[in-house]
Order: sequence, then structure tokens, then C-alpha cells
Amino acid sequence: MATSRRTAGRAAAVQRRDGVAITLAAATAALATLAMVAVASADEEEHRQFMGSDLAAAGDLVIVSGDDLDGVFAAGETVELVSPTREDALLAGRRVKVRAAVGDDAYLAGETVDVSAPVAGRIVAAGETVTLDARATTGGAVRLFGRRVEVAGTVGGDSWIAAESVRLSGSFAGDVTVTARDIDIAPDARFDGMLVFRAPEEPAVPDTAAPPERRRYEKWEPEEWGWGLAAPWRALFGMAFGAVLLFPLSLLVAGAILLATAGGVMNRVAEIGRARPGASIGAGLVTLAVWAVAALLLMLTLIGAPLGILLFLALPLIVMLGYVTGALTLALGVWRSLGKALPGGLGRFGLLALGLFVLAIVGLIPVAGFIVGLLVTLTGLGATMLALRGRGGTVAGAGG
Repeated sequence: MATSRRTAGRAAAVQRRDGVAITLAAATAALATLAMVAVASADEEEHRQFMGSDLAAAGDLVIVSGDDLDGVFAAGETVELVSPTREDALLAGRRVKVRAAVGDDAYLAGETVDVSAPVAGRIVAAGETVTLDARATTGGAVRLFGRRVEVAGTVGGDSWIAAESVRLSGSFAGDVTVTARDIDIAPDARFDGMLVFRAPEEPAVPDTAAPPERRRYEKWEPEEWGWGLAAPWRALFGMAFGAVLLFPLSLLVAGAILLATAGGVMNRVAEIGRARPGASIGAGLVTLAVWAVAALLLMLTLIGAPLGILLFLALPLIVMLGYVTGALTLALGVWRSLGKALPGGLGRFGLLALGLFVLAIVGLIPVAGFIVGLLVTLTGLGATMLALRGRGGTVAGAGG
């Protein structure tokens, strides 16, 4: 009995851990989607870039097709994979559809996620509705999270599923762990491993699907659902902007170092952020989202875990860089709007200090302070990326 309780506890811990990871992945992928669609929405065309045999695409409607595709990374309003890949597929959008075979793992996030093709590896998916129809097969595990999840295909590995409502009618080769308010097990479902379900009420499971000795029910109340979407991101940004309030001197020192060692770049960053705030915010969203998703996905692998941890630990530094450059952008923009000539040297440092002080005061206001701090950070980070890539264009007054 004690062993059974320990096993159940470990299963619940694993599911909560995976739930947090996938929820964070969904959040960052959604940010990437919104940002990349915003960048591409000016002409609503699909933008493609090949990196070797890997394809990166973004736009309003993205139809992923082509010969000799290795990995695929795509984001848009609607993303549909219609050509097979040899490696991973990372797709994010409002509507995500997998219509062709994926040669390795599939990482999917969107309002609706629909898989109707074989996936050689595992499927990691999150969305309002996640569906694996009868044509979907996997060679590995599945981790599915959403409001409604339905699996009618064949899963070759273990399954972890958490949702408001779950319907299972497919075949499952490994162990299955389900947490949901409402669980529906179809008579034609087949479970070769252990079936563990956590719900307010015990669902009816046909003996033809899983005999009594291979299923276990654990009572679960909705109040125990402790890893919602908002909490991890509130904690992450709360720590980031809490550091801004608690260590203003460190920000001033960081700003002074940046102005002294890269004054020309900082000047150009500030001018780009002032002249192109929308593009800067979009570029900042893309940068943060891609960085966070890359760190998370690397940490989910064995070989890339050390690099993923380093990227994750560096994320607060990236946020700090964006905040400092955003504060300088805001301060110089206000100064220019007053009809004043841009100061140099100590004058710019003084404006930076004033900008950081004002933002620290605004940051004390609930909700509004967070929104302002986030927009300032995204503007500074995005303008930095545009400046470093030379995409900011020629801006009057960028020098001196």
C-alpha cells in the first residue's frame, strides 16, 4: 500500500512538472505567434527562410510544404504542415494542423491543434482544443494539455494528459495518466499499460478497454489544480521587475557601462525605439519568445540540457538589458518632444537615471506598472536587436 501511494505521488509530481513545462511552452509559443504575425501583418504574406534544410516561416496563412525538409519552425494565424519532415516540427498559431508525417518530435501550440498524420517521435501539444484523430500515430510519448483533448489515434509510448474534458478512443501502448474534470473512455479504446485517472468522480471504464487490475482512480478536486498559465509568468516577470525596484543602483551601473563602452550603439538603439516603437515591441516579443522556447526545449533533452539551463539563467540579464535600453529610449524621446537638443556624455546618463527613477515609481502601481515595465522592456530589447541587425534604417539624429 505504501509503495502504491509513493508511485501515485511520483506520477502526480511528474504530471504537475510536465504541466508547468508545457504551459510555459504554450505561453512562449503564443507570444512568438503574436509577435511574428504582427511583424508579418503589414502585407499578410508568408515569409520563409531556410537554414540549411530547416525551414522557418511566419505569416497570416502558413502552408508548410517543400522537398527535403529537415526541421520546421512556423508561426501564424493558421499553420498547416502538408509536406513530411525528417526532423522536429515546432508549430504555433491560432489554428495548427499537422497533415503530413513528422520524422521526429512535434511541438505544437495554438487555440486549436489538430494532428492527423504519423509522428515518429513524441507529441508535445497545448491549446484550447487538442485533437489526435484516427490517422495520427506516434512512436513515442504524448504530453497533451488543453481545455478539451481527444485522442482517437495510436500512441506508441506513455501518455500524460491534463484538460477540462478528455475523450480517449484510441490505442495506447504505454502507461496513461489523465487529470480532468470530465473523462470519457470509449468502448473501443485499448490500453496496454497502466491507466491512472484523477477526476472529481470516477469515470466508467469498460473492462474491454482496461481490466480492473490495470486501472487506478485517484480522487481529485479542481482546487488542487495549482499550475495555471498565469502563475509561472507572473512569478517570472515579478522577479525580473522586482529586481528593478530593489536594485536601482545596479541598473544605473549597467546603464553607465553600456553608455561608456557602447555609446554609439546605445544612441542608435534609443533612436530606433523612439522612431519605430511598434516594430521594436514586435522584435522584442520575438526575441524573448524564441529565447525562452529554445531554453525550455533544450532542457527537455538530455544532450542540450546544460545549454538550456544557461539560456534560462541568462534570461533575467536579457530582461535587464531591455529595461535599461527601454528606459533610455523613453527618456530621450520625452527630452526630444520638449524640443531640447540631445545631450552627450553625463547628460545622457542623467536622463537614463531620471528615466529609471520614474519607471521605478510607476512600477509601484498595480497592473499598470507591470504593463508599462513590460512595454519598456520589449521596446528596448527589440530596438537593440534591430540596431544590431542593421534593420532600423537611417534615423535622423542617431549619432552624437
